[in-house]
Amino acid sequence: MTARPKKVIILGLDAPIAPRLYKYCKEGKLPAMARVINNGVWAKNAMLPLPTITPPNWTAISTGAWPSTHGITDFNVHYPGEPLNRSHGGFYSGDVKAEFVWNAIARAGKKSVIVNYPGTWPPMVKDGYQIGGAGVDVNHYFWPAGAFGSETEERPPSIDDETAFRFAQHGVEAGGAMGAPRCALSYERIFVTKPFQSGVVRAQPFAGTPGQGQPDVIALKEPDGWSNMPPARKALEATLVVRPSSGRYRMQRPVWHMLVLDTRGEGYDRVVICDSKDASSPMAVLEKGQWSPIITREFPTEAGPKKAGFTLKLLELSRDAEDIRIYHSCICALDGWSYPDSLAAEIKSEKGLPYPESGFTGFDRGWFDTDTVLELAELEQQWWSDACTYILRNKPWDLFMMQYHLPDHAWHSISWMMDPATAQSEAEWKKYQEVELAIYQVCDRFAADLFACADENETVFALISDHGAKATNGPTPNLQKILEDAGLLMRNEDGSINWSRTKAVGQRSVYVYVNVKGRDPDGIVEPGEEYHQVQEAVVRALTEYVDPATGLKPILFALKKDDARFINIYGDYVGDIVFAASERFGGQHGPFLPTAEWGLGSLRGLFTLSGPGIRKGVELERNVWCLDLIPTICYLAGWPMPRDAEGAIIFQALEEPDPK
Repeated sequence: MTARPKKVIILGLDAPIAPRLYKYCKEGKLPAMARVINNGVWAKNAMLPLPTITPPNWTAISTGAWPSTHGITDFNVHYPGEPLNRSHGGFYSGDVKAEFVWNAIARAGKKSVIVNYPGTWPPMVKDGYQIGGAGVDVNHYFWPAGAFGSETEERPPSIDDETAFRFAQHGVEAGGAMGAPRCALSYERIFVTKPFQSGVVRAQPFAGTPGQGQPDVIALKEPDGWSNMPPARKALEATLVVRPSSGRYRMQRPVWHMLVLDTRGEGYDRVVICDSKDASSPMAVLEKGQWSPIITREFPTEAGPKKAGFTLKLLELSRDAEDIRIYHSCICALDGWSYPDSLAAEIKSEKGLPYPESGFTGFDRGWFDTDTVLELAELEQQWWSDACTYILRNKPWDLFMMQYHLPDHAWHSISWMMDPATAQSEAEWKKYQEVELAIYQVCDRFAADLFACADENETVFALISDHGAKATNGPTPNLQKILEDAGLLMRNEDGSINWSRTKAVGQRSVYVYVNVKGRDPDGIVEPGEEYHQVQEAVVRALTEYVDPATGLKPILFALKKDDARFINIYGDYVGDIVFAASERFGGQHGPFLPTAEWGLGSLRGLFTLSGPGIRKGVELERNVWCLDLIPTICYLAGWPMPRDAEGAIIFQALEEPDPK
């Protein structure tokens, strides 16, 4: 019998467009990932649960269970018995009702490393190591998700906000059902001398992170009160008051001091940024286009002093100093996101930081172009490489499992600019397809660093995703308006929902709830015959609706909950009606089927395996579900199976499929 693998490395990419990634691998442009594909098995038809969205599908992968079993049924979770317009972020590990693979294999003494895996905070791993899990990035928090967070909250706080539904319908995960996601201390900002109109200028409706605001305008004046001034022909100064944005904790506003220098007599060519008006030990000395080294400081916050890191870039400096733009990255906490707590202090990276959202928020707001956002992606990747390779080379482990969110951030920002079907010009889609490849190449360089930490003769390597992506390509149907027009949802004069007259309401990505008496706090629909009549009315309203702008029907199907069981959607944590939207409408992912394809986009998943016991150079035509990964891995390695796993062993991927 083929020798069992001793170790397993699972690298999860969030939202890669699998056919595009395979294409680049076959062209030799992604050598590390191509090695896994060429030396193993890849599934052409990798299927995913509905909705095609982050928390439920990563949880399905890690437990081998369907969302209705593990309990995370959308980007956020509706707890039975709460008002129908309330929901909670799907990133709280306490809401997961199925056993994680790392807890299963711990029963056999196996140790796991869990990195940046959504829905796993607070950590559930007890005999292993963990980085992140409270959001989609380290220093990114959907949980704890209160105004300033709380390590002792028993559940994520709820959101009472109809815009949650609109976010979900656009496939926008950053900020949707949870309100604004949180950074550890502050999101990125930009200082400018010339005001310019900011806002979400390149992204789809509702994209970007709330709370960023406009650029901070600074005023220049003659230097006053400085010591140890550097030599210069001319000099100006400005005060930079940092406005913490969407931070997990309240913190005092840092105040920095900047000198703008003409060092050669040819115009202003350099800035010096200091903590005080003493230029003897500046935090950064920059010329146009330069990045600072990693800057670490201790910031006073309401939760005590927090050590954090950030970087600065001088985006623009005109010779007359009239146009200056200085970017500061997210202020990233250097601890508080690891298990055990001491692990964070062991991780050292001279060139990288764990930036949430990879700089795409600043890009969406027009603060900088693709060169800077790609540089930020490289800096983030450097930190990931340093952190993960340190753990893999210095700690005992059997399973390594990680979610890397970079592709999803990218496609939410550029997918419609890189697709010829939606781009404004050929020049635009050519430019952004180059950015697309560059994003995959950043992922590939990280994969190469990761895979180099294990012996390929005794390690199974896996690449997997939670969903794919497509471009925003049309109006998103307003589900609440459809229900309102059908007389199922009623409003008060102020526009709020009139619950005493409302029979049904849309919720999250793919659900409609009937307002049931005795189940829901404001229920008016009697269980039994009236309930079924309302279900049927909702199905008719959704499936008969025609979008007036296109003349097309946006809803592919709508199923009563009992009928949706055949696609494994059932139970107390899903709606009374389940629907799917056509790929001809809306954003990148969410209410679309995993088979959806439009333009160059595809919602199919990424799924490939290589290593001991895996066949080589095989393309599987059969359907493979993302929740098949863990049962196959555990079977192959001889590890305990998660108790609630429902996925199948992919026998066609194995060199010796017959256990006899």
